[in-house]
Amino acid sequence: MADGFFHRASEEMPWACAPMRGVSYKSLRFQPETRAGAVLVHMTPGTTYPRARMHAGAEIFVIDGDLEQDGALIGRGGYCHLPAGMDAAPATRNGCVLFVTFPGQVENLHG
Repeated sequence: MADGFFHRASEEMPWACAPMRGVSYKSLRFQPETRAGAVLVHMTPGTTYPRARMHAGAEIFVIDGDLEQDGALIGRGGYCHLPAGMDAAPATRNGCVLFVTFPGQVENLHG
């Protein structure tokens, strides 16, 4: 197998509670040295994720539900790219499950 290859069976992983209400996640990959990673995020209906800065950008795929980002409503199967340095506060009306990948640090700007 290729050096660094690994896999996760996400359906067997439990959802971990995030510090913010209405958000849970499954960390699929995280590299401490670069702060890069991939995560599944679950948000309950009416949740807004507190503002965060995408230092190296991020990519989001909506697996289920809906996502509101910068005035756009993105439904199931939708994709969005957040450029490096962007501040984001994604929200959901009806709840969602997202696949998020980020090549560098995501800094939470709340509290």
